[in-house]
Amino acid sequence: MEAVQRFIRHGFLSYKALFGWLDPKVYLFVMVLSPLSQLIFFSTLVNYVYKGENLLGYVAANALLLCVLNAVFGIMSVITSDRWMGTLPLVMATPYNKVSLFLSRSIAHVLNGLVTAAIGLLFGILLFQLTISFQEGFVLLIIWLCSIFSGAGLGLILGTFCLWSPSMHLWSNLLASLLLLLSGANYPYSRMPEWLQLLGQFTPLTRGVQLTKDILNDGNYSNVAVLLGEEILLGIAFFAISFLLLKLAEYQSRTKGTMEFD
Repeated sequence: MEAVQRFIRHGFLSYKALFGWLDPKVYLFVMVLSPLSQLIFFSTLVNYVYKGENLLGYVAANALLLCVLNAVFGIMSVITSDRWMGTLPLVMATPYNKVSLFLSRSIAHVLNGLVTAAIGLLFGILLFQLTISFQEGFVLLIIWLCSIFSGAGLGLILGTFCLWSPSMHLWSNLLASLLLLLSGANYPYSRMPEWLQLLGQFTPLTRGVQLTKDILNDGNYSNVAVLLGEEILLGIAFFAISFLLLKLAEYQSRTKGTMEFD
């Protein structure tokens, strides 16, 4: 029980210290106003192009993509902020299990990503006067939680790159754009070239977007179990790769006597 409490306490304190929560203005602009402006832009564009057809699915898919701020930028800040503050060597030298350490730091960002996506969906529903049933909302909650977990795994991989590269804003913005492109949130997935569809199968959120559209536009639940299982496995694979990269960083820091690899 003490281990569980320590796990939760560490994740909460890390989130408060590293992600601007200590300044409500930063949180409001970054996690609320900026995502909602993105949602308004793409939802209005889709509403114009498709003349309102299947609008609920597109609005919800764009709401899910708002989690990128947490799953990519937020998770990346777990490592980059420690490095810039000079506390990364202390974190890496701690005898605490690194898997538990970084998982606990990721949980708050996954939950915050879910809250951001839910706020976006509620805002889109009110803006375009749409409706969603309790059953659809409950299933979406589970699907989105799994998709954001998968996205957080990829975000942690990106975060480890900051140990070797100083240009993390370039990489994070590039990844966010790729997720927006490959997810098919704003157009039918089948319209993309086959090689992009293949690439999209190895990125998070693609399956979450597809299931969101299937459920809200067609009432189709037949693919939920399969695609959700694939999304969870993809997330586990991403976290496993990120932990291997952290192990590599630990090894290099011991041989070089520094955490500065770039």
